[in-house]
Amino acid sequence: MRKENFKSLTWKQTILVVSSTLFFAFAIFLVEISLVFVEERQQLMSTQQELLNSVEQPATNAVWAMDETLAAQTIQGLLKVDNIGSATIMLDDNSRFVAVRNSSHIASSRLFIKISNELFGDLNQVSRLLYRPNYTNKEPNKEIIGELTLHYDVQQLTRSLFSSLSYSLWGTLARAFLLTLVLSIVFHRFLTQPIARISEAIDKIDPESPAENLLPTSRAHKDDELGLVTSKLNQILVQFSKTQNKLRKMATRDALTGLPNRALLLETIAVTIQRAKTQKTQFVLLFIDLDRFKNINDSLGHALGDQFLVRIARILESSVAEKGTVARLGGDEFVILADGLSTPCQAADFVSKLLLKLNTQMQLNEHAIHPAASIGISIFPDDGLAAEDLIRHADIAMYSAKAAGTNQWAFFKQQMTERAAVRLRTEASLHDALINKEFVLHFQPKLDIQTGQLIGCEALIRWKKDGRLISPMSFIPVAEETGIIIPLGQWVIEESCRTIKKWQNDFNLSLPIAVNVASQQFEHSSLVPDIKKAALRYQIAPGLLEIEITETSLMDDVQLAIKKLEELRSAGFGIAVDDFGTGYSSLSYLRHLPITTMKIDRCFVSDLPKESAIASTILMLGKQLELKVVAEGIENEDQLKWLQERDCVIGQGYYFSKPLPRDVFEDKYIKQYSAEAKTVS
Repeated sequence: MRKENFKSLTWKQTILVVSSTLFFAFAIFLVEISLVFVEERQQLMSTQQELLNSVEQPATNAVWAMDETLAAQTIQGLLKVDNIGSATIMLDDNSRFVAVRNSSHIASSRLFIKISNELFGDLNQVSRLLYRPNYTNKEPNKEIIGELTLHYDVQQLTRSLFSSLSYSLWGTLARAFLLTLVLSIVFHRFLTQPIARISEAIDKIDPESPAENLLPTSRAHKDDELGLVTSKLNQILVQFSKTQNKLRKMATRDALTGLPNRALLLETIAVTIQRAKTQKTQFVLLFIDLDRFKNINDSLGHALGDQFLVRIARILESSVAEKGTVARLGGDEFVILADGLSTPCQAADFVSKLLLKLNTQMQLNEHAIHPAASIGISIFPDDGLAAEDLIRHADIAMYSAKAAGTNQWAFFKQQMTERAAVRLRTEASLHDALINKEFVLHFQPKLDIQTGQLIGCEALIRWKKDGRLISPMSFIPVAEETGIIIPLGQWVIEESCRTIKKWQNDFNLSLPIAVNVASQQFEHSSLVPDIKKAALRYQIAPGLLEIEITETSLMDDVQLAIKKLEELRSAGFGIAVDDFGTGYSSLSYLRHLPITTMKIDRCFVSDLPKESAIASTILMLGKQLELKVVAEGIENEDQLKWLQERDCVIGQGYYFSKPLPRDVFEDKYIKQYSAEAKTVS
């Protein structure tokens, strides 16, 4: 249909509604005129009798007394009543006694006069005989003494009626217009608008994927003809889409498992590579080969072998979920494009969990099968910049894993495999170490470097496994990366509070202990409550526990850091900034931080006395801000002498003592200090 010949259904509906509404409005108005006319006549007759009743007695008295003045006054009030033109009192001899007339009269046309007479001509006057008054209780006197006549101005009466009807007509037209408007909106909302939406939706249908743009359906039309037409059209679109999908699936999907085939996988990898280049991110590709699949296929038959492959495909899909895409290259080879993984550690962790799921016993009819797989890992962009390169390198890594035995995995680069394996073993061992209580605290003394007096210590975590100590550098980075650092930090705080209480009970000594808080633990919402609860549980003074925060932890979110530190400081806990001077923006934020102590990082102390500018600045800054300054990492006499000359009060380091187990620390410092205190007392 040409556009110039198009006529809106809404406009057609509006014309139809207006015509119908006006017709019925006028019909109703005619009925209303008839009813109003009948009602008006009835009301006029009733009013006439009421007026006669109201003036009959005064008029009778006036006539009987022959008092023209009283009679005139009596009927003069009648002229104030609407539509009364004149009033007359006649005597019994037909002579006029009194007559009054309304002077206001509006001239009317002959047609109007004729209409008025037709409507109210028979009611233009009304009379009442006047009888002689009876002042006794005898029978009423029937002696006529006069007659009262009221003359109505029927033209004025008609004019009032027409005026009332004109308002009614305008009201009827207004209601008709409102009804027309409402019906037009309703028709547009529930009929023409849905049809227009369907028309717009048809224009948006993509021939390549018609089911993605189904025609809109409305609840209001779900059970009527429009809803039926829409439903039928949508069924056609869905069926057409299914047919297209079947054809497309045959070209891009594996017929057995329904997974993407090699062609679709290569397209997906290409798109992922472009996105990764744009966003400057990494992603992981896994090449999976099922171990001993040939034995299953040969011994159980191809039918069960196919079932086995389908089950494996479902396991892979459920494991990957939102992390990427699973594809089947053919036979027992699968590929996982894991764009949700970006680091070797994440890849190693994911593969380890995936192998656990794959190794779960599988029941195929009466046969119990234990699946196994070898997995090769390649990472974009380190192991390739093209889809084919990533697949080939992951395939090479898979054969490397298969050579190491069943259920193995390997990176394309061997050193990544070794690092990831160590990391996974360390993570698992850390979980076990927490459960088995393998962690211990060592204590390094803090001394007054002017007098050599013990004034505190720092608690440092150590891992004692199989009788040997494991360096914190080996497990702290893994703990921080995996989140285990939070329960580790909570344990350190708990154990430090317990140690403070033990020294108070055993040696009558209240020695402050400083504990390190990692960035992840500092950001955790439970930090402040954990510290307060531990101090309360062991009934120790908050001032005996000092919280050491690294400068970089503070700089991550300064406002949040200030809020947490203020909570701790207001509760009485000491706050120390560890490794001061190694971060950024230290001086600009330092004055806002509620800290009590600054620690000069060991890297600045180790350069003393040759490179002393930074250490001197920190000492001067600490004095100006009235903070305690601790020099850590003191290792020789020259460093100590320089610090003493600059009035640094507190120091710690291997020059005095390395971190010691608690019993050794107690023997060397606590017992000696306690004995000296008793001697002095």
